[in-house]
Amino acid sequence: MENVSDDVIVGRCIAVLKGIFGNQVVPQPRESVVTRWRADPWARGSYSFVAVGSSGSDYDLLAAPVSSPHMLNQPPPQPRVFFAGEHTIRNYPATVHGAFLSGLREGGRIADQLCGSPYAPPTMAASAPPPTGITSASTGSSSTP
Repeated sequence: MENVSDDVIVGRCIAVLKGIFGNQVVPQPRESVVTRWRADPWARGSYSFVAVGSSGSDYDLLAAPVSSPHMLNQPPPQPRVFFAGEHTIRNYPATVHGAFLSGLREGGRIADQLCGSPYAPPTMAASAPPPTGITSASTGSSSTP
C-alpha cells in the first residue's frame, strides 16, 4: 500500500466501510491523512506511548467499538467496527503481547455478539415469576398447577 496514491488508499478504506455500514451511511471524508511508516525514517521501530497529560483511559477510548448511528425509538445498534493493537490495551501498551491480547479481546467481543455469551451469568427481571415447573426452594411447592 505504500506505493499507491493517497486517493487509492482512502478509496479502498471507504469501500470497506460502505461494505460494513451501507452506502448511505458512510460519507466521503472531509480530510484524510495517509501515513507511510515504512518510508518514514523517523517512524521506523516506533510504537504508541501515553503523552504527558494523558491517562490510561485514553487506551480504552481507542479500543471502543463503533456502531452505526443510533436512530430514535430504535434499540441501539450493535458494534460493527472493532479495534485491536498495542495502542488499544491499557495494561500492556507498546508490546507484542499487548497487541495479541487486544486481538483476543476483540475476537471475544465479536464472538459474543454473533454467538451470544454462553458463559455470562443469567439475568432475570426481579419481578418475573419463576418458570413453570420449577420448585420453590423456600416453600417446597411447585409452581405448576
